[in-house]
Amino acid sequence: MSMLRVVFSLLALASACPPAQGQEGATPSELVRSLRAAQDKVALGDVDAHIALRALLVDVGRQLLATKPEVWKEPGNARAAVAFVLSGGDGRLLRRVVALGPLPGVSDKLLQGVLARGEGRPGDAAELLLPINARSLDPSIAGHVALVQAELVAKKDPKKAVAFLDDARLLAPGTLIEEAALRRQVGIVAAIGEFDRFEMLAANYMRRFPRSIYAAAFRRQFAADMAGRDDAAEPSRLERMAAVLEAMGPAERRDAYLSIAREALARGKVELARFAAVGAARLAEGEEADRRRAKLYEAAALVATADFEAAMATLQALDEARLAEEDLALLEAARAVGAEVARPTPSAEAAGPKPAEDMAAAFKIADMARSAIARADELIAIASK
Repeated sequence: MSMLRVVFSLLALASACPPAQGQEGATPSELVRSLRAAQDKVALGDVDAHIALRALLVDVGRQLLATKPEVWKEPGNARAAVAFVLSGGDGRLLRRVVALGPLPGVSDKLLQGVLARGEGRPGDAAELLLPINARSLDPSIAGHVALVQAELVAKKDPKKAVAFLDDARLLAPGTLIEEAALRRQVGIVAAIGEFDRFEMLAANYMRRFPRSIYAAAFRRQFAADMAGRDDAAEPSRLERMAAVLEAMGPAERRDAYLSIAREALARGKVELARFAAVGAARLAEGEEADRRRAKLYEAAALVATADFEAAMATLQALDEARLAEEDLALLEAARAVGAEVARPTPSAEAAGPKPAEDMAAAFKIADMARSAIARADELIAIASK
């Protein structure tokens, strides 16, 4: 990520979030309001806001740490300190605020709980924060407290976490808090097998936050959750999946179908892979790279079926030079499967690797490549913070 891009992002963000950003005399509540506005832009897909967010967080933290003690006696400013730390800000600020003694507008239990969470003491944070009714709190912090409550119980009591996330969505509509809460709910209900609710929440996310910075990762996880289901290829389930994806725009829907097709191939779900690949191909007009991927995935799904000859013709016609590296591995595996299907079955002793083993090996390579790409994206994101 170039330094010039970061500078331009900060300048754009400063003009988009007046008056706090870049003004030394702003109050804590104004400063945190500007931070939250930037975070909410991330939920809407603002790449510049995402790039500039870490620098903004540091700048706001610097100004808050320089704030005079008496300023924190104002309830809105005290709540701003809580919101700042809940937003990923420097926990030292809350340590200083807590040292001032009781503050109006914020309970000591809430202050101590948020401080514990910021300092990496989840046990203490849970003991202090879980009894709090987030709906009774000021709107400036209510949704974020509910989000943290869900985080604290997610592993031990996922159903309770889902209830907390419902509160977070209700208390902070249209914000990054709602986006994060909805995204986490989808993952939790999929893990505990509540598939009807999974579909409903996934459709809700795709409709409300299709351009979120995190939407692409969400679609990949959705694909993995769909392909991992035992009933994924049942006609009724395919219809419902298509209905869920209709909540997105054509480009996002195409991306989701491609992800589902690839995940389905990795799990041997031929019908699901073919359904998703066909869906992607329908949406790939004018997008030749995605059209090639859709053709590859459909042919790979059919190479060991009665449609073997047509599938092999497609696979042989694909230009290796125009495929991504991870898709090249899949193409090679699919062609190897086709070669095994085409030749007479040898004796058990002379038999070489089975087609399924060829495909599994290729997916292992492809998954390693995908993991490396994801790790690179993660490092880039960290570097931009």
